[in-house]
Amino acid sequence: MKRKLDLIDRKIILELDTNARSSFSEIGKKLKISKNNVQYRVKKLVEDKVIKKFVSQFSLGTLGLFLGKLYIQLTGLSKETEEELHKYLINDERIVWVARSEGRWDLMIGAYVESIPQFNDIRMNFFKKYEKYISSYDIIFLVEGYTSQRTYLFDKKTPSKKVEKYIGLKKIELDKKDKEILHLIANNARFNYLDLAKKLDLNIKTLMKKVKELENKGVIQGYVTFLDPKKIGYNFFKLCIYLKDYQTKFDSFLKYCMELSNVVHVIESLGPWEIELEIETETLQDFYDLTHEIKSKFPDIIKKIESVMISNEIKLDFFPEWYK
Repeated sequence: MKRKLDLIDRKIILELDTNARSSFSEIGKKLKISKNNVQYRVKKLVEDKVIKKFVSQFSLGTLGLFLGKLYIQLTGLSKETEEELHKYLINDERIVWVARSEGRWDLMIGAYVESIPQFNDIRMNFFKKYEKYISSYDIIFLVEGYTSQRTYLFDKKTPSKKVEKYIGLKKIELDKKDKEILHLIANNARFNYLDLAKKLDLNIKTLMKKVKELENKGVIQGYVTFLDPKKIGYNFFKLCIYLKDYQTKFDSFLKYCMELSNVVHVIESLGPWEIELEIETETLQDFYDLTHEIKSKFPDIIKKIESVMISNEIKLDFFPEWYK
């Protein structure tokens, strides 16, 4: 059932979209409503599963990690085998993202890894078990990622923000407590310092200093909110864009994409295509119109576009459990 959002709900989501650690008091002051009203509304948005989770965005480069993905076209899969396949992927702690999709690919898998051989091991183990059901696949590695606000909630634009970094920052040596902090806040961006200090057996001032250092070093890039677009009547699409002769217009193309109100993520890719857009629109026609607008705006650098609709994100984590 679609969850109807009023104007206040939308404004609260935008504030949390910008900084998931914004306090209820800070949001209340901005919106000129009480702290209790904000707290109640956020609680309802979480209970109604409009808000999936509050996520701490890390720079994978500083952790010595990168994200590899498999986009797979399946064939001859029974319902029972499909459920078994999903269970296999969910139970593999190296895999952080599993999604069913409709369109060019049927299944999408993402894994945080330290090396190409490590990613290839994931691929080989999966193929050894399910290769007969795979008709084709593509391998993609993330080069850079950008997140922008859901301005489509207001039919107006606000400045986009870059909060993710995957490659470009040198690996930083972290101590055991640093890594424990990252594990605990990865899927809990609205962490409470006191609770966290108790779990880590740390003085609260020491903990706050460590988190601040992780932010200053670029390990923590920001704090964002992940929504379930279906809950508010929106669909989730991926647009994979193959480019040609794009060097002189690449930056302007990225900027243009990030400012599109329905684009929530822009991803630079290493693989068959160069850019992925993650898009949330209310109707399929809106998605087609946006795709046409993008192609019309940059016809000289866009070679080809392929798309899928994400029908179900089966697994969605933001930190590999194996990372110690």
